[in-house]
Amino acid sequence: MAGLMNFTAADSFEVIFGRPSGPIFGGGARIGLPLRTAFGGVFVDVGAWRFHDEGERVFVFGGEEFGLNIPVEITITPVELSAGWQFRFRRVPRLRPYVAGGLSSYGYQETSPFNTPAEDVDDRFSGYHLYGGAEYKITRWLGVAGEMNWTTIPDAIGFGGVSAEFDESDLGGTSFRFKITIGR
Repeated sequence: MAGLMNFTAADSFEVIFGRPSGPIFGGGARIGLPLRTAFGGVFVDVGAWRFHDEGERVFVFGGEEFGLNIPVEITITPVELSAGWQFRFRRVPRLRPYVAGGLSSYGYQETSPFNTPAEDVDDRFSGYHLYGGAEYKITRWLGVAGEMNWTTIPDAIGFGGVSAEFDESDLGGTSFRFKITIGR
């Protein structure tokens, strides 16, 4: 899976990285359950992905942003557990739209070369997600898919730094993902 994550905390990510979004890469597995009809079936999904970027620590005062020329690295590693429904249409058997929702667990790491280990952040936060997309089967065992995912991870940030200044506490966002699928 490869995609682009647009963070809900757009102002915070914008001042640290120069943009409110970034690339994500990951993978996962989907298992179809025996609850199937002529119109589709139930599935469960487990997946993980990673966002990593390097930026600069910023101080915000009176609405003005001041770059501190101190490098910072942020890594977000979510694990997602989902359940959903994949549709099947007799007229277009290769196209399989789907919808799902589930629980998200975000690993969040923030490091800087001038920090002591106690100042670095390494924490995990929980939330939930919803997504929808469509898979197109190229062959019986190979397909491509595109999907849109919305995630909320409330109260993960916003206790200090620029996220507190911008009153942003949700680490989630909206992502657009492209997948290569292997399997029936």
